[in-house]
Amino acid sequence: MSDRKSKATVRTNRSLHRLALLLACATVVLLVAGALVTSNEAGDSVPDWPVSFGRWLISSNNFVANVRFEYSHRVIAGIVGLITLVLAGWTFVTEQRAWLRRLGLIAFAGVVAQAGIGGLRVLFPEYKPLIAVPHALVAQSFFAVVVSICVFTSRSWIVRRQTKPDADRWPVRPLVTATVGVVLIQLVLGAGFRHQAFGVIPHIVGAAVVTFLIVTTVFILMRRHAENEYLARPAKLAFGLLMVQLCLGLAAYAARMASKGDPQPLEPMISLTVAHLVVGALMLATLVALVLRCYQVLEPRSDRAVKAIRTFQLHSKLSTRNPEPTLH
Repeated sequence: MSDRKSKATVRTNRSLHRLALLLACATVVLLVAGALVTSNEAGDSVPDWPVSFGRWLISSNNFVANVRFEYSHRVIAGIVGLITLVLAGWTFVTEQRAWLRRLGLIAFAGVVAQAGIGGLRVLFPEYKPLIAVPHALVAQSFFAVVVSICVFTSRSWIVRRQTKPDADRWPVRPLVTATVGVVLIQLVLGAGFRHQAFGVIPHIVGAAVVTFLIVTTVFILMRRHAENEYLARPAKLAFGLLMVQLCLGLAAYAARMASKGDPQPLEPMISLTVAHLVVGALMLATLVALVLRCYQVLEPRSDRAVKAIRTFQLHSKLSTRNPEPTLH
């Protein structure tokens, strides 16, 4: 069955949707666990990989101090990998859309790549600042893919919706797409700063660019489509998360500077840094949902032109086949 035919007969895949939601929640927990490892400087507490102290299940004597954060991170990562494997298999069993089955495979490839990069981070500690950057990029990209699967399997996505023309000037679709890309880069820059791969200036510049793009995107979208709750809800949520994220970023940086002379990371710097990372990931997830919805219900000018040409060609063919009778 072709994708076009399957799209016409597709039904809400509730089981896959619930599994994707479970994976998304587990990924957020994994992001929290990873942030706790970084904030507590616990990345070097377990010296080997993939086992820990030569064992898959460590003893209670080893589960102390910073080992708790690093080992818990590995356990949660294993759970996320297992759920992703089940998700990828379940898409092939229950899903009609071939592209969605491929997306499940991409998610599984992402979690495998993330595990491998994490292993390199442990085995080559001298390169940990450099390895931290691709580690963060793959982690956030994986989360974006999982969120996309949640959107594609939701009831709201299956419902037939009337498309509306996107504006020719400052169109929303490419604008929100660029915003998603910049937010992803900003999250990676934040990881590089936390792991001391580079200073804070790139992250500050990135925050200014992200703020400009989100504010501009939300302003334009609300001005044109405020009545469309399907687009307005995630836009409002993205703006609210941006405000929270800016406050958390300032507070986390102030706490970091205040605790610069501490022998080890302490509160409130740890909690503020973790919250800053999690809210950033949630902002990315919200924008991913928004960009998918925009591509679903907003029609660019090029598509409208193609449809107009096809309609004209169809009418021309019909006129040629059935010419009007002439009067003599």
